[in-house]
Amino acid sequence: QKISKIMKTTYLLQDGGTITATCAADFVTRLREGSRFDYDCTDQEYMYRFADRYFDQTGHTVRADSPEHFLDDLKETGYVK
Repeated sequence: QKISKIMKTTYLLQDGGTITATCAADFVTRLREGSRFDYDCTDQEYMYRFADRYFDQTGHTVRADSPEHFLDDLKETGYVK
């Protein structure tokens, strides 16, 4: 029986919170589930809505076309470390 070890990464959020996820899509799901806003929509809808709010608040553009781009841009803007 083969047991595969799934790599998890813990991300530190700008607000001091943390998210532990196995991939970018898992990160988006966990971010959405822990959000005060839009937690009840799809991950795709959440990324678009988050990107809109983030742009309004910071002026930074975050791509919401894929979880990978979304996470990469959040790292680049300093929202995620």
